Amino acid sequence: MALTFSQLFPPAQLPNAVAVLFTMPTSPATTVLKNGRVRLTNTTGGAVSVTLYADASATASSAANCCLNAVSIAANGYLDVDLPTLKAGDTLRGLASAATSITIHEMGGVLFS
Repeated sequence: MALTFSQLFPPAQLPNAVAVLFTMPTSPATTVLKNGRVRLTNTTGGAVSVTLYADASATASSAANCCLNAVSIAANGYLDVDLPTLKAGDTLRGLASAATSITIHEMGGVLFS
């Protein structure tokens, strides 16, 4: 059996309102993301806070889905975050306190089905 490696999502800058950053594939329906990890990099000269949500399929972002709550990242600093397990159709959503200040990079994870 051959292994295939691919990027989960390209780097992106977080907006200052909740937005979808990554959606889990829905096929096959048994797909899960394990050991997901992202890096959040502050590319500005001031501290910026970041919030991430691991939302179940077809649900809204809320405190119940929050996996990183308003954590401040220092100027020119970064934060590595381990993601909760995501299943088919789930989304990773997030926002920063200042638009175009935080860049998110996928650092790893394994899709199982």
